[in-house]
Amino acid sequence: MDYSGFRALHPLPCFVYFLGAMLLSMLLLHPGFLIVSTGLLLVLSYRLKGHEGGLLNIGWMLLFGLVLFALNPLFSHRGEHILFYLWEQPITLESVVYGLTLSLSTLSLIVTFQCYSKVITADKFLYLFASVWPKGSLVTVMGMRFVPLLKARLRTIGQVQQTKGISLTEGRLAKRAGDGMKLLQILLTWSLEDALQTADSMKARGFGLKSRSTYKTYRMRSRDWRALGLIIVPLLICILGRWTGGYGLLVIYPSLEFTRMSWGDWLYFAVFVFYLGIPWLWEGKELLWRYSK
Repeated sequence: MDYSGFRALHPLPCFVYFLGAMLLSMLLLHPGFLIVSTGLLLVLSYRLKGHEGGLLNIGWMLLFGLVLFALNPLFSHRGEHILFYLWEQPITLESVVYGLTLSLSTLSLIVTFQCYSKVITADKFLYLFASVWPKGSLVTVMGMRFVPLLKARLRTIGQVQQTKGISLTEGRLAKRAGDGMKLLQILLTWSLEDALQTADSMKARGFGLKSRSTYKTYRMRSRDWRALGLIIVPLLICILGRWTGGYGLLVIYPSLEFTRMSWGDWLYFAVFVFYLGIPWLWEGKELLWRYSK
């Protein structure tokens, strides 16, 4: 399949970009940084997944983030600034801000991984790691494929078994539980049989031998090297700034710090935004070319 935009680059710079985005989502625990990070990644996810899938994805993500944000103030009452009391339990400003930070960090990680799955396909991942980590890369790819594959198979089994009166939505609870066990039994049997066939096929084709070929080869061109350098430089600046200067970190407990951002903070923030917007250097060219025709 021929890709365009950011997906047309070599898998190495794309992988480094998403690895850095996941790392920064865990390191930069500041609501301002994470709001921008989540917003930019949601827009990128909408671009990669398309109109219908993108809108549905954004809706579910926002709902999940709202639930995660509301849970922390209800169960954690640490902090010095009490906003109000709910069921005789204090709701503190620190717990609210920490809940917001936690939900945004989790959302940013999830959306980054969704974008990653659209850009780094199984053959790209195997191309990058199969030569140095053959068994581990195969297990990783199979694990990433496992859940959606089981869901698709279970849907197919359910449609076929409905003709025999087996359903998870009709009848009493005991009948539905029994029907569910029958569907799971068929699913496990199918999956185990398929796993045996896959293992035999891999053994017959010599998987794990020292000299092996790849399904598709990728060649690093000059644009890919430029993209890799463009990704690594701001990523290193963000990581070093976080560890050496404490940029991108908001002290929440035991008391929320109220400090204005310095010029160094704004400069670091600009580098961070530039890093997250790197895919749009290629996606923007693709959009301009498409709408100029």
